[in-house]
Amino acid sequence: MAILGKDMTFGLFFLNSVAPWKTDAEELRDGLEQIKVADKLGFHSAWIAEHNARAYGVVSSTAVYLAAAAAQTSTIMLGSAVSRLPIHHPLQVAEDMALVDVISNGRLYLGVGKGYDPLEFEAYNFNFEDRHERYLESLDILTTALKNHKVTYSGKFFDIKDIPVYPRPVQPSGPPIFVMVSGNDASMINAAKQGHSFVLGGITNEDTKHKIDLYKTVALESGLSQEYVTDAVARSGKLLFCYVAETTEQAQEEYRQGLEWYMSERDNRPTFGVIDRERNIDYDRFLNMDNTLVGSPEKVIEDIKRYKEVTGLNNIILWMNIGGQPQKQVLKSMELFSEKVMPHFVENEQLAVK
Repeated sequence: MAILGKDMTFGLFFLNSVAPWKTDAEELRDGLEQIKVADKLGFHSAWIAEHNARAYGVVSSTAVYLAAAAAQTSTIMLGSAVSRLPIHHPLQVAEDMALVDVISNGRLYLGVGKGYDPLEFEAYNFNFEDRHERYLESLDILTTALKNHKVTYSGKFFDIKDIPVYPRPVQPSGPPIFVMVSGNDASMINAAKQGHSFVLGGITNEDTKHKIDLYKTVALESGLSQEYVTDAVARSGKLLFCYVAETTEQAQEEYRQGLEWYMSERDNRPTFGVIDRERNIDYDRFLNMDNTLVGSPEKVIEDIKRYKEVTGLNNIILWMNIGGQPQKQVLKSMELFSEKVMPHFVENEQLAVK
């Protein structure tokens, strides 16, 4: 669809947390408005998380929310971050996501993961211990279903015999698949062998560079062409906390409440090394992490320059609305980023990377 350029691209991440000061409906409608505004402001992508039984993430179906976003936008890429494959039937994921690809006219990025929260599996009566094996089988079926009209598969969990898959996606080979990668090199190695793109999170800039180099080496050794590997990496990005205000002091103060509430709720997995055993948040440490871009436009510009210099990665996925930030503040942060930060990294009209 487009020529890959040297310009950076900037996406937005949406967890849709329902903090005590917001209702479910307010947060979900605010998120859709943010995506609609992001489309107009020139952001490259919007990524939607999927959870159940947790107040910190109330989108239970990425496909439903992405379809709503697709209907009100025209250029922004729309991604799942992630569809939890072990708690869905892979053919239904393929059908639902192909439908989103049609509604969006080929603007879907399909992020997949295995899930991490035992409560979410218990709620749907799935065995948490089976998630790795179910994920691998589901990913094989999903990949086949998006590229082929019929699926035949025999495994431990699924037995599929010559089943047609409709609708067919707009993108000829199906939407690009992204694997979420954090601290484990094994996830990056598997993504490289399978030829999937990736989204990084929760790691330092140095580890980011290491994982990108690892991906390129393994992918080429697996027989993928240099052109294919270049395109897969060009689509890939990293998730960073981000918030912009007129001054750094204002940005840090406005971002704090939502972040602290989110971190206190998200107590079932590691929290980026900024919470101790007593659930106390070291906010100063958080502000100085590689993964944090919180400040004035000038500060955020310098932070992004350092990120790009170390990692070499052109894409950043920005988490502005963490913990149900007030809508006016989020929209203002988006506008400041688009008007005062983005022009420093995008010399030409942004092109959709497919």
